[in-house]
Amino acid sequence: MPESSATTMHKRVLGSSGLYRISQALISSASLEIKLANVMNTLPALLPMRRGAIVVLNADGELDTAARFGFEHASSGARYLPAKAAIDRIVAKGLPLAFPDACKSDLFQDELQSLLSGTGQVTFIGVPMKVNQETLGTLWIDRANDGGTLEKEVRFLSMVGNLVARAIRVDRHQSRDDQPIADEEGALKKNPGDNELPETDRQRPAKIDWIVGESPALKQVVESVKVVARTNSAVLLRGESGTGKESFARAIHDLSPRRKRPFVKLNCAALSAGVLESELFGHEKGAFTGAISQRAGRFELADGGTLLLDEIGEISPAFQAKLLRVLQEGELERVGGTKTLKVDVRLICATNKDLETAVATGEFRADLYYRINVVPLVLPPLRERNGDIPRLAKVFLDRFNRENNRDLAFTPAALDTLSKCNFPGNVRELENCVRRTATLARSGMIGPSDFSCQNDRCFSSMLWKSGDHPIGGHSVNGLAMSKGWSVESPVGLGYLSGPGDLSGTSNLTDRELLVSAMEKAGWVQAKAARILGLTPRQVGYALRRHGIQVKKI
Repeated sequence: MPESSATTMHKRVLGSSGLYRISQALISSASLEIKLANVMNTLPALLPMRRGAIVVLNADGELDTAARFGFEHASSGARYLPAKAAIDRIVAKGLPLAFPDACKSDLFQDELQSLLSGTGQVTFIGVPMKVNQETLGTLWIDRANDGGTLEKEVRFLSMVGNLVARAIRVDRHQSRDDQPIADEEGALKKNPGDNELPETDRQRPAKIDWIVGESPALKQVVESVKVVARTNSAVLLRGESGTGKESFARAIHDLSPRRKRPFVKLNCAALSAGVLESELFGHEKGAFTGAISQRAGRFELADGGTLLLDEIGEISPAFQAKLLRVLQEGELERVGGTKTLKVDVRLICATNKDLETAVATGEFRADLYYRINVVPLVLPPLRERNGDIPRLAKVFLDRFNRENNRDLAFTPAALDTLSKCNFPGNVRELENCVRRTATLARSGMIGPSDFSCQNDRCFSSMLWKSGDHPIGGHSVNGLAMSKGWSVESPVGLGYLSGPGDLSGTSNLTDRELLVSAMEKAGWVQAKAARILGLTPRQVGYALRRHGIQVKKI
């Protein structure tokens, strides 16, 4: 029988491109259940199939359907395990099984006879999901028999099964890593008076040596952190991206009476409302397709400790109401569950978004805003932390040396060059700059010429030289200064204070200075660049940034 056109089309994607699409589904930041569901939804585009499922061995050695495709009734499919005898054999022997006509095999008489009636010959392919010779489950599909060979499909599904098995193994290792936290939490709860640490413990604060700097702006925030940490009040960390919100949240936790309890964190930016609800509140087994076991949420894991919700400004309005109830009542129900669970969590939220504007436009609930904004702390950008850049640069270079077995060092001139940079990406950008420079360094001493910005290769330095340092898309000046924030005005351009040709123009705005240079240069960008001490590329960007049309002379 000739192969169908559909089969021919699918065979084209059974190679590396098909495996790439499967890998993309498995390396996402979603939960394991969502990853497995995405794999099953991707397979029909890669090979002909009518139905299929991923079956996983649970902790009790029983088979559970983790994800499925092609079942009309998902609920009954979750309870019913088609081809159980065949799946048992695959798991027991760790070898693939393929039947061009499944009706002729005794393995399918009990489970599939009624499903196959009236559909003609049905082909079954099942492969073990293995890691290091250990079988973690089975991946199987069935389809109409087209008379073709099954060798390529078996080989492709075997590779997919091994990828899925590795994802399952990684998820289980992560779950085991979390277990000591839960055990420690349970042990603490067994002790009387566990709401407070012993007096001697509370008088011995933790050392927060991961926050580096001696600038007044940083010291002021650190002192506020020490005061805030003694209470259970909710904290809202504000500031530009890269200012170290997670580091300060960790400091609040480690300086608090809760420091021996869990510190749990979750970035809310990249999660949909449904996934976010499962991540925060947990879910019951069978709550949705792929929920193969009960799972505790972040609130439960953080019970008695601290929960950091990063990018809180990105959650949807629909989920904001659910979160507000948990914060107000201190209780929740897992997704798909009816049991009410009480939790005692100290909440820290972080955002670089202008929440005041979001509240005014209706994007963020006002009641939730007041619930999380009990104690606001504004983290200073790196450009306001005078003297901290050299200290941080040395710390990052020392870390790079340890990780890469190198012995690099900065010259004094190199540290002076770094100190003059604004670093709009703040501490994160400084670390990236140090690592990039150290990676490309040709000698043991890093000098000024080794930095990308000295060779016109640093896009960030050109992108932000206008001084408009954004917080969530809004400049510092525009971000609710009337709210009582202690933030200095952003620095001016500075980079347009060129050599003597423009002397006496210090009172001009940056735009006027740029126009003056262009006029003196006859609107030739290369000449204007020499006047301003910049590169032609930087001048071109500045012209576009200020909306200046180049005149033709």
